[in-house]
Amino acid sequence: MRTPVRNTLPIIDIKSPVKGPAYIQLAQLIREKICKGDFPPGTRLPAEVTMSKTYGVAVMTVRQAIHVLAEKGLLRRVHGSGTFVCGPDFSRATFGMSGILERLSDSENVQIKILQAGITEASERIADSLDIDPGELMLTMERLITYMDKPFLLNKAYLKYEPKSTIVESEMDSSSVSSLFTGENNSFVKKSELKLEPALLTLEESGYLSTTIATPAFKISYIFYGYSDEPVGYGWFLTPRENVSFTTRIGVWDEDV
Repeated sequence: MRTPVRNTLPIIDIKSPVKGPAYIQLAQLIREKICKGDFPPGTRLPAEVTMSKTYGVAVMTVRQAIHVLAEKGLLRRVHGSGTFVCGPDFSRATFGMSGILERLSDSENVQIKILQAGITEASERIADSLDIDPGELMLTMERLITYMDKPFLLNKAYLKYEPKSTIVESEMDSSSVSSLFTGENNSFVKKSELKLEPALLTLEESGYLSTTIATPAFKISYIFYGYSDEPVGYGWFLTPRENVSFTTRIGVWDEDV
C-alpha cells in the first residue's frame, strides 16, 4: 500500500538566485529527502498546491521540479492519483564501455596500424549486412589498435565500394576508430547499431593481439547507416575480456540534480 506524505516539508527559502532557479533548488531538496529515506519508494508526495504553499513558489515551479526528477526516473506521475517515488528500476540500466573509450581518447598513446586493405567481392554474409548483392565489390580493411605499444583492439571493417564517398576517406583516418563510439567526425552517419557478444580468439586473432588461442574476448560488431537509411559500413572489434568493464548506476545517488 502506497503511503502518502503529510505536509512535513520544512519551510525553506529557495528563491535565492545564487543557488540557481527555484525549481532546481526544490528538485534538489526532494532528491535529498529520497536519498535519506524520508520519501521511500512508493511514497506519494504532497499535492502540488500544498508544496507550492510550503515553499512559497508557484505551482508551475513545483511541476517543473517534479518533471526534472521524473526525467531522471526518481518520480512517477499517475494520472488521478498523484506523484510517487520510484524504486530502483533495473530496466532503465544502460552500461558504458569503460576501458575502451578512455584509452581511445588518449591520442598520445594510441596507434593504429593497417594490417591489410583492399577491394574484394562481398560474401553472402557480408552482403546481407551491407544490403548489397553477393559478389558486389566492397572495401575491406583490417586494423590493429595499440595502446602504450601493446595490442588493444583488432578491427575488421567492410564498406560499400563508392570511391567518392566521404565514408571511405573517413575510414582511412585513424580518428574514425574513436568516432565510431563517440559519434564525432562521423557526419555521414545517421544512426548505428552495436552488438556485444562473447568470443574466443582464433589463432590469427590471438597472434595479432599477443595472447593465446581461444582466449575469451568481447566482440563488438556494428552497422552504421547513412541518411538514406541504408547500411554503409559493417565490421567488428575484438579485444581480450580484461580490456573492457561494464558499469552503471541504478537508484538514487547523492549528486546534484
